[in-house]
Amino acid sequence: MNKTTKLTLAELIRRKEQVLDEKRRNAIKELYIPSLDASIVISAPSGSMARDALSMPAGEGDIYLCYQCIKEPNVKAPELAEEFGCAQPMDVIEKIFLPGEIPQISTECIQLAGYNNGVKEIKN
Repeated sequence: MNKTTKLTLAELIRRKEQVLDEKRRNAIKELYIPSLDASIVISAPSGSMARDALSMPAGEGDIYLCYQCIKEPNVKAPELAEEFGCAQPMDVIEKIFLPGEIPQISTECIQLAGYNNGVKEIKN
Protein backbone atom coordinates (compact mmCIF):
# COMPACT_ATOMS: atom_id res chain seq x y z
CA MET A 1 0.00 0.00 0.00
CA ASN A 2 1.24 3.48 -0.86
CA LYS A 3 2.37 5.33 2.27
CA THR A 4 0.17 8.29 1.43
CA THR A 5 -2.97 6.25 0.67
CA LYS A 6 -5.69 6.79 3.24
CA LEU A 7 -6.79 3.62 4.94
CA THR A 8 -10.51 3.11 4.51
CA LEU A 9 -12.77 0.97 6.63
CA ALA A 10 -13.35 -1.43 3.73
CA GLU A 11 -9.58 -1.79 3.13
CA LEU A 12 -8.92 -2.37 6.84
CA ILE A 13 -11.59 -5.06 6.97
CA ARG A 14 -10.19 -6.65 3.82
CA ARG A 15 -6.70 -6.69 5.36
CA LYS A 16 -7.83 -7.96 8.78
CA GLU A 17 -5.90 -11.26 8.65
CA GLN A 18 -2.77 -9.53 7.34
CA VAL A 19 -2.91 -6.98 10.17
CA LEU A 20 -3.40 -9.66 12.84
CA ASP A 21 -0.66 -11.88 11.37
CA GLU A 22 1.75 -8.94 11.32
CA LYS A 23 1.07 -8.21 15.00
CA ARG A 24 1.67 -11.84 15.94
CA ARG A 25 4.83 -12.11 13.83
CA ASN A 26 6.28 -8.92 15.31
CA ALA A 27 5.45 -9.91 18.89
CA ILE A 28 8.77 -11.69 19.54
CA LYS A 29 12.40 -11.10 18.65
CA GLU A 30 15.70 -12.82 19.29
CA LEU A 31 18.58 -10.63 20.47
CA TYR A 32 22.27 -11.46 20.70
CA ILE A 33 23.84 -10.39 24.01
CA PRO A 34 27.61 -9.94 23.61
CA SER A 35 28.48 -10.21 27.32
CA LEU A 36 26.76 -13.61 27.48
CA ASP A 37 27.82 -14.68 23.97
CA ALA A 38 24.29 -16.01 23.59
CA SER A 39 20.85 -14.91 22.50
CA ILE A 40 17.66 -14.18 24.40
CA VAL A 41 14.05 -14.02 23.24
CA ILE A 42 11.94 -10.97 24.04
CA SER A 43 8.27 -10.24 23.53
CA ALA A 44 6.35 -7.03 23.02
CA PRO A 45 4.95 -5.46 26.19
CA SER A 46 1.25 -4.73 26.44
CA GLY A 47 0.23 -1.11 26.11
CA SER A 48 -0.34 -0.72 29.84
CA MET A 49 3.00 -2.37 30.64
CA ALA A 50 4.81 -0.01 28.25
CA ARG A 51 3.05 3.04 29.72
CA ASP A 52 3.92 1.91 33.26
CA ALA A 53 7.58 1.46 32.33
CA LEU A 54 7.76 4.81 30.56
CA SER A 55 6.36 6.56 33.65
CA MET A 56 8.94 5.00 36.02
CA PRO A 57 12.14 6.77 37.08
CA ALA A 58 15.11 6.46 34.74
CA GLY A 59 16.53 2.96 34.76
CA GLU A 60 13.71 1.35 36.74
CA GLY A 61 11.44 1.19 33.70
CA ASP A 62 14.18 -0.50 31.67
CA ILE A 63 14.70 -3.16 34.34
CA TYR A 64 10.93 -3.67 34.65
CA LEU A 65 10.52 -4.12 30.88
CA CYS A 66 13.44 -6.54 30.69
CA TYR A 67 12.03 -8.58 33.54
CA GLN A 68 8.55 -8.67 32.01
CA CYS A 69 9.51 -9.12 28.35
CA ILE A 70 12.46 -11.55 28.35
CA LYS A 71 10.88 -14.92 27.66
CA GLU A 72 13.96 -17.10 27.09
CA PRO A 73 15.66 -17.72 29.39
CA ASN A 74 12.92 -17.45 31.98
CA VAL A 75 14.28 -14.62 34.14
CA LYS A 76 11.23 -14.93 36.39
CA ALA A 77 12.20 -18.42 37.56
CA PRO A 78 12.52 -18.30 41.37
CA GLU A 79 15.59 -20.54 41.29
CA LEU A 80 17.41 -18.00 39.10
CA ALA A 81 16.92 -15.15 41.57
CA GLU A 82 17.91 -17.47 44.40
CA GLU A 83 21.05 -18.68 42.61
CA PHE A 84 22.13 -15.08 41.90
CA GLY A 85 21.41 -14.02 45.51
CA CYS A 86 18.73 -11.48 44.64
CA ALA A 87 16.69 -9.82 47.40
CA GLN A 88 13.95 -8.93 44.89
CA PRO A 89 13.11 -10.99 41.79
CA MET A 90 13.76 -8.12 39.34
CA ASP A 91 17.29 -7.68 40.74
CA VAL A 92 18.30 -10.63 38.57
CA ILE A 93 18.29 -8.37 35.50
CA GLU A 94 21.14 -6.26 36.87
CA LYS A 95 23.02 -9.40 37.89
CA ILE A 96 22.82 -10.99 34.43
CA PHE A 97 23.21 -8.07 32.00
CA LEU A 98 25.75 -5.27 31.70
CA PRO A 99 24.41 -1.80 32.61
CA GLY A 100 24.45 -0.70 28.97
CA GLU A 101 22.63 -3.79 27.72
CA ILE A 102 19.56 -3.25 29.90
CA PRO A 103 18.31 -0.05 28.19
CA GLN A 104 19.10 -1.54 24.78
CA ILE A 105 16.99 -4.63 25.51
CA SER A 106 14.24 -2.40 26.89
CA THR A 107 14.29 -0.26 23.74
CA GLU A 108 13.95 -3.36 21.57
CA CYS A 109 10.91 -4.43 23.65
CA ILE A 110 9.29 -1.01 23.27
CA GLN A 111 9.89 -1.05 19.52
CA LEU A 112 8.16 -4.43 19.26
CA ALA A 113 5.07 -2.76 20.71
CA GLY A 114 5.16 -0.10 18.01
CA TYR A 115 6.71 2.73 20.00
CA ASN A 116 9.42 4.82 18.30
CA ASN A 117 8.68 3.24 14.92
CA GLY A 118 8.24 6.43 12.99
CA VAL A 119 4.56 7.25 12.67
CA LYS A 120 4.72 10.48 10.71
CA GLU A 121 2.47 13.31 9.68
CA ILE A 122 1.77 13.53 5.96
CA LYS A 123 2.20 17.04 4.64
CA ASN A 124 0.26 18.22 1.61
